Amino acid sequence: MTRIVVISDTHGKDLSILPAELLSEVTGADIVVHCGDYNRLSLLNQLRQVSKRFVGVFGNIDSIDIRAELPEKAVFEVEGKRFGVIHPYWGGPPHGIEDAIAGEFDGVDAVFFGHTHDFCHTTIGGVTFVNPGQAYRSFGEPATAAVVTVEPQGLAVQKKRFD
Repeated sequence: MTRIVVISDTHGKDLSILPAELLSEVTGADIVVHCGDYNRLSLLNQLRQVSKRFVGVFGNIDSIDIRAELPEKAVFEVEGKRFGVIHPYWGGPPHGIEDAIAGEFDGVDAVFFGHTHDFCHTTIGGVTFVNPGQAYRSFGEPATAAVVTVEPQGLAVQKKRFD
């Protein structure tokens, strides 16, 4: 069993932007996935330091130094399952973006994406789509993350809310 913590849209200078409970989830995960919009290279570097394994992509607000470190999209494999990661800045409400995102990846079991700041967990055409929401509290909204458990028989997705 592999435990993946998926976060996105941190929009901060360092890990102090994350609620303590979320930071604990991150440090305890087998894999940490960040779906873009870090805001500062220092935050990216800290995430890399505290993660056992880190996978990330850049987002639309990320500076050139972050873009030099990370790809626009990524694919990784865990326990025979393939995962895509993207920050689809070119789409969002009210039309949904899952169909457009699906066109970015071939042969994946799930896609993790950010940008909209809204938690999403849905399956379309046999592919699971997960947006963890925003990883910081703002405007009265809680921080959220997705905890994805990967086992040979499938995936389990849990929304975590940090008030």
